[in-house]
Amino acid sequence: MSESRMEMVKKAYFKLDVNGDGTVRLDDIAKLFDASQHPDVLSGKKEESDVYMEFMSLWDTQVKDGIITWEEFSGYYKDISCSVESDAAFQEIMTEAWKLGA
Repeated sequence: MSESRMEMVKKAYFKLDVNGDGTVRLDDIAKLFDASQHPDVLSGKKEESDVYMEFMSLWDTQVKDGIITWEEFSGYYKDISCSVESDAAFQEIMTEAWKLGA
């Protein structure tokens, strides 16, 4: 993953780490993730709640403890990064999903 993409992932993770302890809880992700702009929601293929539930099921994969580690979070985005053609498109995905412009 390019350095600029990794910086976006770090920005999102640290925004989610609301108490600054280096970990993110599923509740923190739930409060911030916006599924309304997901392509399947916009096209009418899926309901926003379905996309949200699918997305939430992707986390907490190493240990089912309600905590998303940096390794889990960055690993997810390393996988996603492979399917995103440009750094600009990746930045837009991250900004929309995690409200990074706010």
